[in-house]
Amino acid sequence: MKIDNGKISASQFMFTVACFIQASSLLTAFFMSVTKQDSWIVSIIGFFIGMIFLWIYTALMKRFPNKNLVEINDLVLGPVIGKIFSCMYIYFFLTLSALNLKDMGDFVGMAIMPNTPTIVILALFMYICAWAVRSGIEIVTRYSLLFTLTASLIIIATFFIAYNQIDLNNFLPIFNQPFIKYVQGTHIISTIPFGEVVVFLMITPNIEIPINKIRKYFILGFAIGGISLILIVLRDIAVLGNVITLFTFPSFETLRMMRLSGTLGRMEVLFAVILITLMFFKISFLYYVSVLAISQIFELNSYKNLVVGVGTIIVIYSFNLYYSMIQHMEYGSNITPFQWLIYEFLLPLITLIVAKARKLSSSEEGN
Repeated sequence: MKIDNGKISASQFMFTVACFIQASSLLTAFFMSVTKQDSWIVSIIGFFIGMIFLWIYTALMKRFPNKNLVEINDLVLGPVIGKIFSCMYIYFFLTLSALNLKDMGDFVGMAIMPNTPTIVILALFMYICAWAVRSGIEIVTRYSLLFTLTASLIIIATFFIAYNQIDLNNFLPIFNQPFIKYVQGTHIISTIPFGEVVVFLMITPNIEIPINKIRKYFILGFAIGGISLILIVLRDIAVLGNVITLFTFPSFETLRMMRLSGTLGRMEVLFAVILITLMFFKISFLYYVSVLAISQIFELNSYKNLVVGVGTIIVIYSFNLYYSMIQHMEYGSNITPFQWLIYEFLLPLITLIVAKARKLSSSEEGN
């Protein structure tokens, strides 16, 4: 049952994936606190491991091009186990939405409006997101190209602006940490944010791409977003060095360093606005797939009546996720990556294996 009849083009899908990953630039502290000056290494390794996740997702999309994730679960695993899997994904989508909303609120409170109550920031932000979500997938993803290009240009520009602050010695020594640190750092970035693109399985029926080209556009979008993230990590290490572990938002501190050098003035506020714009895009998309999945599992004809209620739940949920940024960093570095691996790798892999074993595809759903 198709709840949203909106369609997005191949290029729109590609830039949506790219923008989704770019929006995770606030989360680099999770693995940078572990691997320090070698974080660029684990970023590259994590990128290629993310490609393995991507292969699983695109295999499901190609096998079931007219089904979203909830429908795939029902078809492959049956109405009972399929619903269990789908409920687990709904928890994952809602948690991702709340976590990103809280990250955005913490960032705005620190960087732009320190005297504004967090609840005001989050409520107003979710109101704008709700408007986009009610308008459907076409509106949610409409400006993905603009956001992606703007973010990419800014990333490139900051390398030139920070030229006098860059010290290549900040990358030394290389491979000077215990092996387990590299494993941990790679695990973190593989799941946060690369594995999070599993959410795109919820919009498969809305993508106007020939079935044989789905993997191509998914990989291209993944590559644009992944390379952007790697460049951000390289820039932040080059400017901050090992003191990068002291900051919750390394990218913003890099921009502050540029300002303190007299190069940028108060222009870091502009970059903060761009980061907030990217977060708006990502949260709106997560919000959309959350209400879509809930509507799908309850077989509703429309998701729009759920938007306000689910948005309220996400705001309330975001206040109960963690009590301090220290706790958030601890969870993001040591606990969340193991939890996310269940939703991003284990469950999709089980679904794909069962589908292959039962030789199921969309064309055989009536058998």
